[in-house]
Amino acid sequence: MDLQLTIQTSVLGFDYDIEVNSWQQKLQAYRVFGTKPKERLEGGLGLGLNLITQFSSSDEWLAQIPKQYLAVTKIFPEHEYQLLWLAANSEQAAQLLLMRPLLLVLICEQYPIDNDKALALSHLGQRDILNELGYDNAKVTLKFIDKLTLKFERDVELKFLKKLLDKTLCRYKVFKHHPTINYVTISLDNRYPFLTCTKLGHAIANNKNLKRGPLRACLADTIALGLALGMNEVAKRIGQLSSLNELERLHQQWIDFRNDARQVASRPVDADTPYPQLIPSESNIFAIENYDDLINEGISQKHCIAVYHNRIIAGHYCAFTMEHPQRVTIGVKINKRIGMLELDQISGIRNSIATNETREMVYTWFERVKKTYKQRFNPESELKA
Repeated sequence: MDLQLTIQTSVLGFDYDIEVNSWQQKLQAYRVFGTKPKERLEGGLGLGLNLITQFSSSDEWLAQIPKQYLAVTKIFPEHEYQLLWLAANSEQAAQLLLMRPLLLVLICEQYPIDNDKALALSHLGQRDILNELGYDNAKVTLKFIDKLTLKFERDVELKFLKKLLDKTLCRYKVFKHHPTINYVTISLDNRYPFLTCTKLGHAIANNKNLKRGPLRACLADTIALGLALGMNEVAKRIGQLSSLNELERLHQQWIDFRNDARQVASRPVDADTPYPQLIPSESNIFAIENYDDLINEGISQKHCIAVYHNRIIAGHYCAFTMEHPQRVTIGVKINKRIGMLELDQISGIRNSIATNETREMVYTWFERVKKTYKQRFNPESELKA
């Protein structure tokens, strides 16, 4: 029995519904209008098949599609229909979908509204497909693709991947000695390329229990500290570390250097200038008012809040202390041009994560002060300041 699936896009404001034929009818799709002949849909749907279960006969319609194809394509909901259309209309595309589905996905990324062009491209050899799409087409490119263990749960995974495959830089080649390549590996390379192929980079990528938020904060703080301290080749020094424990020790060492007054040759020339009080203190949340208080906060909490001195004195940042229910340091970014505040950090001792109770109290406070700041914001006076 040949079934058709009707997606009622007219209820969303379009002047047509979409009609999709069965697998046996090659999944041909049409725009169906009320007053004129239907038109063939030239490309993909732009949505996953999981969203069509609300429509009648969807179970029977889906049951006609081979399960092995559904299992592969559901990972890529934006291109799911187009991938299945290619498999339904070409045995070569169907084989490619099972062997190296990423190549078909890259085709759909390039031609999301042109099924015919995508189909023609899928009939080429795999290296020719890469070349036509603007990617490096060496044999090692295919080996790199086979090493990937990405789950494509995030949009940036494809973005990072296309950047690595670009034939201009061929960045993917730096991973030639990796037996497998996961999301953390390519994400780390995108943000901190100096860690790629280092012992520290491997330690981060292979630690399944690692919390990425604290790691990003630690790396960013360590780099900022190294630069503030005038250390030579900060990135190279971090890249020479062998483990996360070594990174944490270096981070703490540089915090101690920065916060220890005996290690500071001279105070900033504006150290005695009071900080702008752009956000007032409250009973449990106190604004840090000057350089000495900022230094003491860093020493007390064993973190690097002191690196924000220049931004605070310029009115682009505010720092606060909170005593209860947990001792934390709060940082707020200030965009003086548009009068916008952004909550930047809620850091416990040694940049530990604040408790849920503490975060909720800070969020409530921040929403309140954000409204107050916006109400009294004067763009002319702020820009003059």
